[in-house]
Amino acid sequence: MPRRMPALLGLAGIPNAGDQRGRTMSQRTFRSREVAGFLIASLLVLSGAFVLLTAGSQPARAATCDQGGGLITSDWTINTAQVCTGIVYTVDGTITVNSGGSLTLINGGLSFAKDASHTGYALTVNAGGSLTLQNSIVTTQTTAIAPYLKLALTVTGASFAMTGGSVLKFPGWFNATGATITMTNSVITGFTSGDILSTGVNVDDNDDSPLISWASTTATLYGSAIERIFENTTTMPTGVDHNITLSTGSTFTAYDTYIGVDYSNVVGLHNELQIEDTSNAYLYNVTIDRTQDPVSETNWQPAYVPVAGSSGGVYLLRWLHATIVDSTGFPVTGAAIWSTLSPAATTAQYPDNGMSTVPSAATLTYLNKAATGTNAYNVTDASGSAIIPLYTDLITTASLPNAFSFGNYQLAVSFGTYSTQGGVFFNPYPAVGTSDNNVYRTVGFSTLQIRTGPDLALRQTDYPGAQGVIAGQPFTFGVKVYNQGQTQATGFDVGAFLNGDRSSLVAGKSGLTLAAGASVNVSLTGTVTPLGTQVLELIVDPNNTIPEGGMAQESNNFANLTLSVEPVPAGNVAIIGPDPGAVIAPGTALSVSGVVRGNDLTGILGVTVTIELTYNGNVIDSNTTRSVANGYFVGTVNIPADATQGTYTISVTSTASVIQGDSRTITVAKPLSFFDSPVPFIGLAWWMFLIILAVIIAAFVGVTLYFKVYGLGKMVECGECGSFIPEDATRCPKCGVEFEKDMAKCSNCQAWVPADVKECPECGVEFATGQLDMTDYQQKMRLQYDEVVVKFKQEAQRQLGRQLSEGEFQDWWRKQPTFVTFED
Repeated sequence: MPRRMPALLGLAGIPNAGDQRGRTMSQRTFRSREVAGFLIASLLVLSGAFVLLTAGSQPARAATCDQGGGLITSDWTINTAQVCTGIVYTVDGTITVNSGGSLTLINGGLSFAKDASHTGYALTVNAGGSLTLQNSIVTTQTTAIAPYLKLALTVTGASFAMTGGSVLKFPGWFNATGATITMTNSVITGFTSGDILSTGVNVDDNDDSPLISWASTTATLYGSAIERIFENTTTMPTGVDHNITLSTGSTFTAYDTYIGVDYSNVVGLHNELQIEDTSNAYLYNVTIDRTQDPVSETNWQPAYVPVAGSSGGVYLLRWLHATIVDSTGFPVTGAAIWSTLSPAATTAQYPDNGMSTVPSAATLTYLNKAATGTNAYNVTDASGSAIIPLYTDLITTASLPNAFSFGNYQLAVSFGTYSTQGGVFFNPYPAVGTSDNNVYRTVGFSTLQIRTGPDLALRQTDYPGAQGVIAGQPFTFGVKVYNQGQTQATGFDVGAFLNGDRSSLVAGKSGLTLAAGASVNVSLTGTVTPLGTQVLELIVDPNNTIPEGGMAQESNNFANLTLSVEPVPAGNVAIIGPDPGAVIAPGTALSVSGVVRGNDLTGILGVTVTIELTYNGNVIDSNTTRSVANGYFVGTVNIPADATQGTYTISVTSTASVIQGDSRTITVAKPLSFFDSPVPFIGLAWWMFLIILAVIIAAFVGVTLYFKVYGLGKMVECGECGSFIPEDATRCPKCGVEFEKDMAKCSNCQAWVPADVKECPECGVEFATGQLDMTDYQQKMRLQYDEVVVKFKQEAQRQLGRQLSEGEFQDWWRKQPTFVTFED
């Protein structure tokens, strides 16, 4: 049957359903790899600057102290200012401070090495000189061969000061004439019997402080002590017990100080402060040695003794601690208190200030108060309190063995236009104990209501019933604090004490603040060991740091919380999460949960458990938590960002030995990206799967395009010259004829006819159209391929003008753009 052109059946576009042969591809597989980075360590070297030590910067050295070492081997005469710091010098000689010279010892001191051959070593301060001890000591050594412990300290026309815990510790003499002596928080004392028992010296004659004899001297003591006053039943002259003597117009003033005089009637053991000539002693809250009181007061001997012929005396002054409150018991700030003797109605006077109605300058300085104004000594502070000195007793030769006592005062209190009254009474000498010297009085206004301060309170109604806790296990409880006052409370504490024992603090919190009229629930955590019913005493402001007013405001700071303390039941810990073998990424905060349960599988509340994350036996992180309702617990352990990948162990243990722990392992590994994760059901990484898929698609598209462009199914025979040309060519590359679109040449009459007609309109021949029905596709494809090869071979022979062998033809065809193998 004649065929119209194009009539070749193209290979491309026919399904290769029966061809199962694969093609060999040369593939290059690209894998992503981790590139190990180099750790670059940078060492930062810090160079320090040289510090230039200028001369005189070290006061213990030669620039300010002529004694550079710790040993003074000869007499030292001081005519200039000497400041020696940080060294207790061993002194093998005499030290003399002359006019224009001064010796200041800071954090050090002098230790005189005296023996039987060197008893004359002494410490002397002459007129115009000064000796100052700052946290320092002057003593004698007990370790020498044949030691001599007594030392003479003599201050004449000079000043001597002790501050900051300084000590004079030696037997001997402390003589002063025309001197100024100041002691602040310091002590004059002596060796104990134990200190010198092995020295071989007479213990009774050396276990005391020095005898004190001060003439024409002004001495002031603040919070200090003169103790171990000389006593000796064998060497003391009969009837001479005046171990501290003030003479020739000396003035002795002491505040809150202890003086070891006593009421003993044993000669040699009795100690007195003796007043001679016109000397006077002014004693503010001075206590004495009461351990040697005879049983019967009829046998007591006076501790303070003005000698016959003296015109001076001993003046006792006490502290009135006054608190002024309004009608609600709230402290009143700025109330003025005037004291008058009762019944004489004479305003309180101060003998050390010439019987003025205002305390002396030294007293006001000690109290840190002024004579008048808002900071006056008799005006109440923010807590409604004032400390007022009151003159109560006078001991003179006329009053011995007792004193003239007048310690009964009427208090007149004023605040603006309001006024009120009160009273105070001090026990008379010889009552000079701390409680005798300090009397506390609260005076209230009946109509004034000022109430501006805080008033912290606890309410017992907030703590009904008993709270169950487990012995030895931390438990949490709340303390609700109220501020019923009109001012914010700042910096207060809350504490819980077991059974009211202030030394047994179970839990506490400090630095709290509460606004006026507000309340706050303070959460505390503590542990109680004793079993059974226990009581926590809850206290707000246990140290009374917040001025709340009078007793009414302070008494509401308490409440009780009852505890029912049970032993820890036997049981075990069970971890719920994470799952065993779970893969966790480094840098993760891992939540660990579980339950603490008894052997009856009931959850146990309040058990402390410790969660640990370990790797190769090393603890990486841990956390402590407690079980809550139903025994459930949860805690977090942190996996470091640089954690080594591998198997880790999570263990949870209890502080109670009767509860068994639990553990499980997890894997710490870096998370895979989507491309590194496996394809479900295949197992290949996504990146590899996608590469393979892309190669397959590229190969398919490439082959399709190739056959579309160059395949045999896309080649047709030119109807003009018979050459094989691409099907979609618009002109023949051989003969140059142009083709009409969608037109074909009839192979019978050579007429151009539409390509889609079934018969030639010119000659009437029918065309063979449609797809071939092939039973053996591959065989017919071979026949068609051979047919095409023959055509190309004929074309080659025509071009070359001779017959070609098969090899010559193949060589020629391979060079042509139409070359294709049967396999392709």
